Amino acid sequence: MSDHTALAPLERRGGSVHEEIVARLRALILAGVLQPGDRLATERELAEQLVVSRSAVREALLRLQSAGLVERRQGSGTRVSARIPISTVLASLRDDDDDTLTASTEFRTVVEPQIARLAAARIQPAELDALGALLAESDVAQDAERSVKLDIAFHVAVATATRNRLLASLSELTVSWTLEARLFSHVAEHGRRMSHDGHMRVLRALRAGSPDAAEAAMRVHLDEIADLAQRLSE
Repeated sequence: MSDHTALAPLERRGGSVHEEIVARLRALILAGVLQPGDRLATERELAEQLVVSRSAVREALLRLQSAGLVERRQGSGTRVSARIPISTVLASLRDDDDDTLTASTEFRTVVEPQIARLAAARIQPAELDALGALLAESDVAQDAERSVKLDIAFHVAVATATRNRLLASLSELTVSWTLEARLFSHVAEHGRRMSHDGHMRVLRALRAGSPDAAEAAMRVHLDEIADLAQRLSE
């Protein structure tokens, strides 16, 4: 995201405002939408874009700073940190609502198998090739940050292949809602391998053009990831 890209208004989900701002910005950073060194808008501009108070924005930025995600310097504003250790991000996630991990995994289990089902009937050869390229890279990814970004890219690409713009937009929008499960599952090498293998099964079903197989493969993949994330978060 460039210095001049505006954020959409905050979609309230019932939690505290500053925590929801933290979740939105943290997801954009981890997904690579906000790149290292990118300058965030001012507190006033962020408050106007998100339709929240400046005090909520200020508290959120302090949380992000303490987690090592952003740097705040006099004269240069707030910028995304050059290097974000995955352990620091996970530590900040542990302070969130205890129900967040469960809610995000339930959301994915309900929505994403149906997305895979639609994609199997509509996906194009070029999109299958693009998914294959993502998996080729994730097969050799050595760090959690890159692995998470490839994971997000895979699921967004599957949603885009449904040819349903609402589902594609939903997949992008909900990155911040499902980030916890993704992060916990990519911390360890065996988790990254499990994610890659699950994606391979989904891709094989998509290539076969089988809605039933794609739905089943996505459901198994998400169940495996949810179980691993829950165990690692305890």
